[in-house]
Amino acid sequence: MTSLANKEFSQLKALVVEDDAGGMAIIGVMMRYLGIEAFINSTGEGVLSMAHAMNPPPDIFFVDINLPRTTGYDVLRDIRNDPKFKNCIVVAVTAQDADTEIPKAREAGFNAYVGKPISRMRFPRQLRRILAGEEVWETY
Repeated sequence: MTSLANKEFSQLKALVVEDDAGGMAIIGVMMRYLGIEAFINSTGEGVLSMAHAMNPPPDIFFVDINLPRTTGYDVLRDIRNDPKFKNCIVVAVTAQDADTEIPKAREAGFNAYVGKPISRMRFPRQLRRILAGEEVWETY
């Protein structure tokens, strides 16, 4: 990753829904490195309140599927039901079995799927493709 990536993504705001401390640290470091302003929600609760409080609002959501008090599918449903965010990009980020979760994530309405562990080498390319509207349904 070069400093060009920092400029390329520097206007992005992301809301990350992740309960695992290790996953949170990894995605937080990658976002900072790429110049993305990221906000973290660690439970899945209050995601819309957080998103509405952000100014400007998030451009993209990264949502873990397994959360302590809800599921990533519930969070996605809430985002899609909110007129302000219904067309936002929502990416499933999970360590769940891809053979099971990718079809479920597609059916539920996620825009993309990136499996854990997230690859710091591949993530900028995956993000670039997601933002360009390309299909990204990858296990790592």
